[in-house]
Amino acid sequence: MTARAGQPSVSVVIVSRHRPEELRRCLLALRFQTLPGFEVVVVADPASTQVISDLGLTGRVKQATFDVPNISQARNIGIGMAAGDVVAFIDDDAVAEPVWLEQLTGPFLEPILCAAGGFVLGRNGIDLQWGAEIIDPNGDSRLIKISGPTHIQGSPESAVKTHGTNCAFRRDTLCQMGGFDEGYHFYLDETDLNIRLAQRGHITALVPEALVQHGFAPSARRRADRVPRSLFELGASQAYFLKRHDRALGRLDQIRQEHRASLLKHMVSGGIEPFMVSGLLQSFDDGVAEGLSRAGGTTTLPAPLAPFLTFKETAPEQSLVLYAPRRDQARLFAEAGRLAAQGCIVTAMVFSRTSLFHRRWFHRDGFWVQSGGLYGKSLRSDRYFKRFSLDARAERERAFLQNSRHCQTVRGLPTF
Repeated sequence: MTARAGQPSVSVVIVSRHRPEELRRCLLALRFQTLPGFEVVVVADPASTQVISDLGLTGRVKQATFDVPNISQARNIGIGMAAGDVVAFIDDDAVAEPVWLEQLTGPFLEPILCAAGGFVLGRNGIDLQWGAEIIDPNGDSRLIKISGPTHIQGSPESAVKTHGTNCAFRRDTLCQMGGFDEGYHFYLDETDLNIRLAQRGHITALVPEALVQHGFAPSARRRADRVPRSLFELGASQAYFLKRHDRALGRLDQIRQEHRASLLKHMVSGGIEPFMVSGLLQSFDDGVAEGLSRAGGTTTLPAPLAPFLTFKETAPEQSLVLYAPRRDQARLFAEAGRLAAQGCIVTAMVFSRTSLFHRRWFHRDGFWVQSGGLYGKSLRSDRYFKRFSLDARAERERAFLQNSRHCQTVRGLPTF
């Protein structure tokens, strides 16, 4: 595949901190993008940047060492290093579907477009985590229904939400806007940018086919099961947002009550001990006090600090589905890893003779996996049990993945 005529050049920025294994998977998946000729910029702590050399990507990835817990500042560093006309963002704990960048940046062929956002799949790789949303002046968002790519012009009363793990902007626009406001160390950073874009009447494209899977990796703020370890930065960002946009600070009381209700649910389910609730609420209060005193603000972004550095010149030539029963999983994965090492987009489907629900994930050896029962659900609309032959089930699932992975071939292992 070659770049389309008039296609703007694209830089992908990844911010990572203390999550080298997640960064490794994110980078590995980008090798299978159907859009050729983009560049990758990684802003990460020293241990995480080691992943770049471990993957043999030295000289093909721009990198900056940064170990401060401020995602807005890290993103601004990434923008400064990016030489593409369009700058896309993905989180280190996300994995992009092969057509992600092609779909996300395609709308920028239209000069009037300034931003784009894709959809985000949850931990099981099937259900939607975040879709199309509109933001009101208070920063609250609501879902909207769209069918296919949709262009929406922002206004002071209504902004288009782009999720930080799946969004793109014209670099010139980001520079004019002063980048991300560095008063948001974590949370509401992209919401603030969306609102500032809307206030200027900029147009954003929402692109459902631009998909990433987001896993919510553990951090200093939350556990892998999304149970909070601290609410400090949430409180700080919320207070800073309300101050920054001249909104009523009384909203903070309602937000605190919402956090309290969420913590009580975690307590009832056994996620946290009762004595932890008051401490977590205190961390929110401490964050609010800090956020109200933050200076923050936007910054002056430089011209690209280095020439464009192509991550990969060409797109994969083949995308296929391999499938096998559960007993042949080891052999299936070995074959999938071999083909992936040759640059092929591979989805390995492994089926047990059960009605277990399906899930999709990216293997650390560079291929996608779909696992579950031969008779189980892979869509919400499926029945809990439906009989399939192995061949028929694999073909059905391949059809579902055609848009996101361009799967051309489906085949089982030579013998079962």
